[in-house]
Amino acid sequence: MSFIKFILRKLLTIIPTLLVILVITFFMTRLLPGDPAMMRMPAKFTWDEYLVERARLGLDKPIFVQFLIFVGDMLTGNWGFSYTVAKNWPVWILINQRLPRSLEIMAISMIIAIYLGLKLGKFTGAHKNTKRDNITRIFTYFFVSMPAFIVISYLMQIFISTPFKILPMFGYKTMGYPEPPPITYSRLLNCLLSGKIYLLTDYLWHLIIPVSALTIVQLVTISRQMRASMISTLEEDYIRTAYAKGVKRRQIINKHAFKNSVTPVIILSGMGFSVVLGGMIAVEVIYQLPGMGKLFYNAIRRSDYPIIIATVWVFSIVVIIFNFIVDMMIAIIDPRIRLN
Repeated sequence: MSFIKFILRKLLTIIPTLLVILVITFFMTRLLPGDPAMMRMPAKFTWDEYLVERARLGLDKPIFVQFLIFVGDMLTGNWGFSYTVAKNWPVWILINQRLPRSLEIMAISMIIAIYLGLKLGKFTGAHKNTKRDNITRIFTYFFVSMPAFIVISYLMQIFISTPFKILPMFGYKTMGYPEPPPITYSRLLNCLLSGKIYLLTDYLWHLIIPVSALTIVQLVTISRQMRASMISTLEEDYIRTAYAKGVKRRQIINKHAFKNSVTPVIILSGMGFSVVLGGMIAVEVIYQLPGMGKLFYNAIRRSDYPIIIATVWVFSIVVIIFNFIVDMMIAIIDPRIRLN
């Protein structure tokens, strides 16, 4: 019963969080420079035409009236249309086209980063202050100081400077290749389910650089946290008792120390998901991937209020859902969390 109450408490905190995000996002967008109505006007226009366009966009109403209309539209699923980025296109269609691609890249990079980070952190924590541990720490300290856009810029420069152009520099597919049948919202699953293996291979080939950049940024943080957690766990009394009973070191590390060291890493992964989103924006802009990050970047540049608000709203929902899943995992692994 305590677990159900824990879930309900977490769900109840989501509603006010989303409302606060809506308020902040709406008023922050109105502080951006630029006039969407002016950006939509042709080269030659009259002042009356400009006023008509502002009225059509609803920008002539008082700011609080705009906010009430905006909240009502958002809660009823009417997310409006793009002002400038993709004129008159419904915002929901733009997000529906781009969100799965961004989520795929983030999911792939996070799975790889968490898996490798746990393995690397467990290894270095179990071999504290050895030569291998010191070498690994040098590399992690180097990469942890580099944001995602710097990492991907370096990776692209490396491949550009080499005489053999092995990896693609931009985009998510080779020019001239068709899209797989739209069976699901995921391009990766569409390639698999339709049996288009050549499209799947080409898609994964194009994702090597962006996924590598996001993976490196997460990997070093996760491995450092896992190493510190492993070192702390290996100094606990029950570990010494296990050694005294003659339990093999491999079994102590894999069965006892590793399980009790994972919880802080899971918490860190949840807290760092928003950082991954920030890195995703930089990766998509630099690598020219048509995802949510690039859509948000273009909307900021061109003061496209509906797209800015919708993308922040969707990003917030994704982060909240991910953190909710993390909280559930922690509560299952460590029942003391939900009892408190």
